[in-house]
Amino acid sequence: MSDAAEQAGELISFEVNAEAAGQRLDVVLQAQLEGSSRTFAKELITSGRVKVNGKPAKPALKLDCGDRVEAQVVPPARNAALVPQDLPFGVLHEDASIIVINKPAGLTVHPGAGQADGTLANALAFRFDELSDVGGEQRLGIVHRLDKDTTGVMVIARTNRAHYALAGQFQERTTSKEYLALVEGSVHLDGDVINLPLARNPRDHMRVIVDGQHGKAAETRWEVLERFARFTLLRCRPRTGRTHQIRVHLASMGHPIACDALYGRRRVLRMSDLGGSGDDVVLGRQALHAARLSFVHPLDGRPREYSADMPADFRTTLELLRSSRYAAGRTGS
Repeated sequence: MSDAAEQAGELISFEVNAEAAGQRLDVVLQAQLEGSSRTFAKELITSGRVKVNGKPAKPALKLDCGDRVEAQVVPPARNAALVPQDLPFGVLHEDASIIVINKPAGLTVHPGAGQADGTLANALAFRFDELSDVGGEQRLGIVHRLDKDTTGVMVIARTNRAHYALAGQFQERTTSKEYLALVEGSVHLDGDVINLPLARNPRDHMRVIVDGQHGKAAETRWEVLERFARFTLLRCRPRTGRTHQIRVHLASMGHPIACDALYGRRRVLRMSDLGGSGDDVVLGRQALHAARLSFVHPLDGRPREYSADMPADFRTTLELLRSSRYAAGRTGS
């Protein structure tokens, strides 16, 4: 990319849907720029880089369904030093070659458009002196990603040798990944395989769509673990690792992940949604957890498997469902 193109930034464009209608422009734009802050969204708007229906707008503008939003997103400067920051995350395993962590919700994996710090990469730089630099200064140690609000197991490379070995396993699909997902509705089948190619939505850069013509192959195996009257707990084993793969695949079969802001039916689950009383929010992010990860250790060549406990909000949601009038039955192991 040329310097001029980099200064101009990346153009994203999307149409306001019914769920976003009535919300402020800065709020909706922040949701589209995954990992960004609301302050960054406001700065884009006030700098004149955002247009609604072809005209400059203010951050507080209330959007209508069908409005077309275009934003010129300027990326962070290249080669900027990664600022170490003391941010919480759990360590499941640590040795000379790798670190296995339990990523919390709300933590973006590495800096990107609109977020120069406050990421897992910043937190890793604070806690560990040695991390691989294969991915560049902004992605020290990062071999693979989880979405900002997805929790669970990630493996981090401490050395470049480990990074190349792990990246090869992910590319060759010899790793094994297992996720837990709470989805909307009662899933009738006990399990299935979803083979649907995925691609970026050309009209909405932040979304991924099923695209039989231009999409890349994507495969997700799933099985029912537990059914409730209005929700179902699934175990998902993706064979490929496309962006938003599990989220899009489950939404494509009519059962989006609960509280998925991009592909779901609602942004939060309240007590009243789970069979209780009151409007207290129990879950405010997508109910997707990377529960297990298996791979061959890059140093000793032995198979390893690591698991992460379900986070408190996900666990509380399930406990409420099991004890409420929406409880149904358990399936599988």
